[in-house]
Amino acid sequence: MTSPAIPAKRDRWVLAIGYGLLAEIATIATIVAVMMLIKYASFQGMSDAEYAAIGTDVGGYIGVFGGAIYTYVFARRLMPRISAHFSEHGIVVALAAMTLSIVGSIVGHQGVPAAYIFASILKIVAGARAGFVELRSRRVHSGGVAGP
Repeated sequence: MTSPAIPAKRDRWVLAIGYGLLAEIATIATIVAVMMLIKYASFQGMSDAEYAAIGTDVGGYIGVFGGAIYTYVFARRLMPRISAHFSEHGIVVALAAMTLSIVGSIVGHQGVPAAYIFASILKIVAGARAGFVELRSRRVHSGGVAGP
């Protein structure tokens, strides 16, 4: 199996931004899918107020934790396409996801809930961790010392 061609230096950062945007879009799509499942398969006959309350809880949990998971997954998908600065690229993935999340919140909610701060921290950690895992993996596979 051959590795994908490594794009030019500038393109790597653009890829990181693109993967971050995809991570946030995947998070939003997951929230929508779960809410549709709740509305049409699980809790039929629920009032609009009850549905909105569940939506706030579900959206909050998926947005916070799912956003971090998707950030990690998409940052890991980026790693084979770059050759250095793995954690930095992972953090750029997180920053792009955070930016879309915050802009979407401002447009949709006219503000940024406090949970977004925690979600943003988790995304940064997830992106940096994805880069760290890649670096360790490459060191181990190249015969270098992986470290603790």
